[in-house]
Amino acid sequence: MKPDPAIAEYKDVIDKLKPIYGQPDFDQMMDTIAGNIPKPKKFLIKMELNRLAAPCSRRIDLRGHVDGNVRDFTHGGTTHYLDDVAIRIFNRGLKTYGSYAQGTYEDIMNADNNYRVMHHRQNKERLKSSAPESNIDSSELTKYQAKPVMFGERGFRLEERMIYAMPINVEIPLAGKIAASTTDLSVSGCKIKLPSSYKVMPGQTIGIEYKGLEEEYELGLKKPVEYEVVGLDNKGGNLYARCKRTNNIDTPTFDAFLNRFINGNKRRYKLNLDNTIEAVVTKGYEQFYLPRVTSLPVFLKPREDGALEPVATLTNDNNRGIIRQWIDENNKPRLGYLFGPKRMAALMRKPGRVKETIIYGFTHVAKGRVYFYSATDEELNLKPELRNVFLGFGSAKSVWFIYKIALIDCHKELANLPLTLPDSASREAQKLNKPPSARVMQYLEPIQHVAFITDISSEIARETYNKIEFDMAKVAQLKVFAHHKNSPPPHIEELMIKFVNLRSETRFIYRTTIEATGNQFSQAAVTRDFSTKGMQLEFENPIEVSKEEILELTMPDLQKITSRYKLKGLPYEVVSFNKEKTIVNLRVYEERGIVHQGKSFMNELIEKNRAKLKAAAQAGAGLPGLAEALRNIIAQRTLNTAIYIHKNGIKHTVDTLGFANVPNPLLDILNDEDSGDTYNLYPLLCNNYLNTLFVATLRKMQRHSRPIQQDVYIKYRKDAPSLSDKFEVQLVDDFRNEAAQKIFVQKSLQPNVLFFALRIYTSRTGRPDTDFIAKELAYVSQYAIHKAKVLEEELWSVAGVVDLIDISQEVMSRFGFPVKLINQQMQKRQTN
Repeated sequence: MKPDPAIAEYKDVIDKLKPIYGQPDFDQMMDTIAGNIPKPKKFLIKMELNRLAAPCSRRIDLRGHVDGNVRDFTHGGTTHYLDDVAIRIFNRGLKTYGSYAQGTYEDIMNADNNYRVMHHRQNKERLKSSAPESNIDSSELTKYQAKPVMFGERGFRLEERMIYAMPINVEIPLAGKIAASTTDLSVSGCKIKLPSSYKVMPGQTIGIEYKGLEEEYELGLKKPVEYEVVGLDNKGGNLYARCKRTNNIDTPTFDAFLNRFINGNKRRYKLNLDNTIEAVVTKGYEQFYLPRVTSLPVFLKPREDGALEPVATLTNDNNRGIIRQWIDENNKPRLGYLFGPKRMAALMRKPGRVKETIIYGFTHVAKGRVYFYSATDEELNLKPELRNVFLGFGSAKSVWFIYKIALIDCHKELANLPLTLPDSASREAQKLNKPPSARVMQYLEPIQHVAFITDISSEIARETYNKIEFDMAKVAQLKVFAHHKNSPPPHIEELMIKFVNLRSETRFIYRTTIEATGNQFSQAAVTRDFSTKGMQLEFENPIEVSKEEILELTMPDLQKITSRYKLKGLPYEVVSFNKEKTIVNLRVYEERGIVHQGKSFMNELIEKNRAKLKAAAQAGAGLPGLAEALRNIIAQRTLNTAIYIHKNGIKHTVDTLGFANVPNPLLDILNDEDSGDTYNLYPLLCNNYLNTLFVATLRKMQRHSRPIQQDVYIKYRKDAPSLSDKFEVQLVDDFRNEAAQKIFVQKSLQPNVLFFALRIYTSRTGRPDTDFIAKELAYVSQYAIHKAKVLEEELWSVAGVVDLIDISQEVMSRFGFPVKLINQQMQKRQTN
């Protein structure tokens, strides 16, 4: 926290008073040291000293944040990660305050060797020494550039194309016959090189005489072969025209010759592998991202009355938690409650192709039954007298959530993403290039929309909503937002995206009562999922628990079905928990020589009931090929933005951006207007965020860790002359307090400014899913093994994936800005 600006000039006085604050003669010493300071200022100084001396419990982790060697440093039972500079400050703080205090924490975080501090200092020096130039130099621009990867782009070719240069004559209407040459060749197309002085246009028909081939072979051609120009490229003063055969005239002899010629010479002259290489890269990046995306896609179809209803969802380890929040006391998933007919009709009436809203919700448990409540932002605005009641009461519940839901159109044709290999490459390629089965296409026929649900809850947001004052007498009126148990929602088929699952064992979704006892609590809980080696528990109220603490679990309901195992007082070790300490991950705690009764029982339970239990990693049960088809659809309709963290040796880079070809306001502001097809990650990498935001986060994570979330606010001025003027960026964790956050947002809502609040979810990756791209890699290796190795190295270097979610609407609504102003801001980005 930054010191109060009103007393910034008295920093030296405060430093002198720190060691004596709290001593009996403090007031006398203060009068001596600060005798001529006005009384109001003295009061503020006292308040500041009181704040600085307050005990601090925050754990400090400087890994990746400072220029120094970080090591373990334990104090008061808490292990910090500090460098030599920080340890000196810490010990000095103990002498000054007598304990670990808030002032010590702030001094460590503001040390001179902190990357953030160094960056701010460098910025000040640069501003002082720079002339009145407003533009960043070219090196500053290029170091933030990112190459785009458009998901779903395959560049499929019907046949192999061989790199082959030979002389030809080209007949161009009104221009006559021109000497030219081919650069590559296939049976149904070619690419030709022309002098740039000759102009051809896409869609134009031309004729080609293969004079180079006719000198050596009998082609049986009486007229030039007719082609249509489909695309043009300018390189090095030459014009390259991509052409396809019109087939207006049958030339079976020539076609058969070209087929034999290419098959016989493709190893000698090499094949044009450009499209296959691009597709391998795209597929590889897709398969890193889609199994880790935090949004849950739900596919919808219209009912007979026209209302949309959900039919299927595609899950992974990072988004399945949303479904778990909707499991009732009978272990039935009730996610379909979210998609009520009136709610979906209101969403469909919103303007634009992508239709978004925010949904707030909570669960209430009474007499062993789980009741679900939810409301959109618009629904709460229609009942203003209940808005504060819902948000204040709901945010205090153990299961409280905020979802962003975004709806976009889709159609069954998106399900067909064939290999990039032509059918002629092999029989297997021909087989794999076939579209989905008739049964799958029939299933997809009515699906017209996909809704992406993202859990954007955070502890910071919960604290804000918890401060809302409301009338408890009105809580009973919240039943208008309750989902009635006598009207069950439509069934949603759950499928799992297929990928290389590196987990050691399968987890199963099941709710049963557990009695848990720890060092400082004894409370009932319910399981969210379990395996032979551990489980995840959900508590109604927060518990006092710490990592590596051993809990004793009793399983009363499960004890009823076994007399062989004693399910009482079973030791489980705490692995992790959420910030609210209501959801806890446990693993079996095994003492040497003692058989763990819980592990043995769970192993037997799973083996005997595997067909009945629902695996958390169950993939595509039911219709074969359906999960793959849905995966292809979301690859081309995902509304989030992905960025990739590469690690080569000890160096990390962030220079690759993944997205689908759909409306995306964030991409619009990242787009490099000068080049049109490149993007600049300046707002995500400035301020040394590569190290402090991404690399430091990755170092804290294991491969199976849940994504770590962080928020960043961006103020964007489109007409500013340079990147540093266009973007003002600040991490939410770096704001002094909530009021400072609100001021930043308020200043970003000016007429010529756009506000973006981004949720950043960082996941650590494992090895690439090479099975998914094996056919293309093998094909590239066959003709250019060096290129295949480069591709593999690029994909193996991916160390992390970042999922970027726009949470601007929720943030503006949380801080109480008028609905009209929020709507204006959201509409402005559509016309940016």
